[in-house]
Amino acid sequence: MKRCRRMGIGLVLVMALVGTAALGGTVTFYRGGEATTIDLAAFAVESGTVAYQGPAMDPGDENWKGENGYSGPSLLAIVEAAGGLEDGETLSIVAGDGWSKTLPKAVVYGETDAGSAILATTKEGEGEDWEDAPMFVFLPEDERFSNDDMLAAFGADLSHYFGETPSTTGMMVKNVEFLVVDYDGDFMTLFEGETASEGSGDSAGEVADATDVLLTLVKGDDSLTYTLADLQDLDVITAQGTFTNSAGVDYTATYTGVALTDLIGNAALDSTVRVTASDGYSMNYAVELLADTSEGTWILAFMESGELMPLDPGPLRIVMVGEDNPHFTSSLSARMVERIELLGVYESYSLVVTGAVDRTFERAELEAGVGCPCHTATVNVTSKGETHTYTGLPLWRLVAYVDDGVFPLPEDGIHYNDEDFDGTLAEGDYAIELVASDGYAQTALSSWIAQDDRFIVAFKMDGVFLDSESSGYMRFVYDDSVELPEDARLKSVKFLVEIHVDL
Repeated sequence: MKRCRRMGIGLVLVMALVGTAALGGTVTFYRGGEATTIDLAAFAVESGTVAYQGPAMDPGDENWKGENGYSGPSLLAIVEAAGGLEDGETLSIVAGDGWSKTLPKAVVYGETDAGSAILATTKEGEGEDWEDAPMFVFLPEDERFSNDDMLAAFGADLSHYFGETPSTTGMMVKNVEFLVVDYDGDFMTLFEGETASEGSGDSAGEVADATDVLLTLVKGDDSLTYTLADLQDLDVITAQGTFTNSAGVDYTATYTGVALTDLIGNAALDSTVRVTASDGYSMNYAVELLADTSEGTWILAFMESGELMPLDPGPLRIVMVGEDNPHFTSSLSARMVERIELLGVYESYSLVVTGAVDRTFERAELEAGVGCPCHTATVNVTSKGETHTYTGLPLWRLVAYVDDGVFPLPEDGIHYNDEDFDGTLAEGDYAIELVASDGYAQTALSSWIAQDDRFIVAFKMDGVFLDSESSGYMRFVYDDSVELPEDARLKSVKFLVEIHVDL
């Protein structure tokens, strides 16, 4: 059991005699098994202005963020009051949600170009109820914390990266709760008397009900919500992943969740995904990073080691998993996820299906339908000596929406009832015209495709969304096993946009 004591006022009184005292609040300082509660209001305030540099993704764009003024107690003063650091020791700044950054001794003592550091209790333009306080902030002499400064101060291993690009913005830690010497990465043991399964708040140990809304997904003008049951009904992945925390400790677990590319859909690789946690912390992912499956698959996990993640510290987490147990840094593993937004270019597309009635399927409902295995079908298609696997929606299921007056309601999205398809009518061999954006068309007969999942409107090839530049968002294909009449000439249709049912 860790021992906890409160720092005596006499130890820090001298600090309060210089300058203005910081606003209230406490942090817990850990060394070994001993915890010390530190009152921030007992320390003098340091103030300064700083601009942080984000990831410089494009040549000529240094990506400097705006300057902000901060005030709060000196990190070094706090550390010295708690006994200081020995040579070779590190100090980790840990937020209440587990986000952490590890500092070498030289950084703590202000001996690098990163300058001095504070736990900011106020920010210029914000009131005393600033929600990010206390926040860990550097105040370099030149008022600019560059990526080069960070790399020189922290080294490659302890610096922060957006993908593979250095970014000082990730060095900020909001809502600091712990200062830990030689942190081993075991976050939940920092809460006195609690275990990892008990959590840290009123919802400790509780898990979500199936009907609880856990996620809001924003894509363009579309906003969707997902309950736990909704996520479980999607095409889920279960596999191992290992992340290395800021102290260099590996943590391996088996996770279950939904591929992020399935959630965001066919997004341009140069787009950005913003992920926001329940405490307001947010981070950005490049779609190109999330779509890269060379090492593993990025998923939004709701289960860890066979059990639902507890509501505290958050039931959803972004991790990379795969057959080869991929490794990734904890800085890329967003926790407590409650909102995902697709930023940048998000092109709307639709599929128009006409017949006895007309139905237009918008991008959001099409991609939501493809995300659920109960809606999809998979076929193998060989062309020019290469065989690829395509995944999409069965053509006959889409025709069922317009072949008569019996069809699922539009508000149900992609929804299947076998009786919606008029099999008797299909025996009459009405024509189904599949039309591309440039007017190219192919025609199938209803008797060929009736209740046959081997004819599909494909959205994915080999598990990856179609390249919108070379195939379009949708493509009509059918399985190699299909045997058509000898005089039939049915080909695949790229850039599919319309389906006309001639009744």
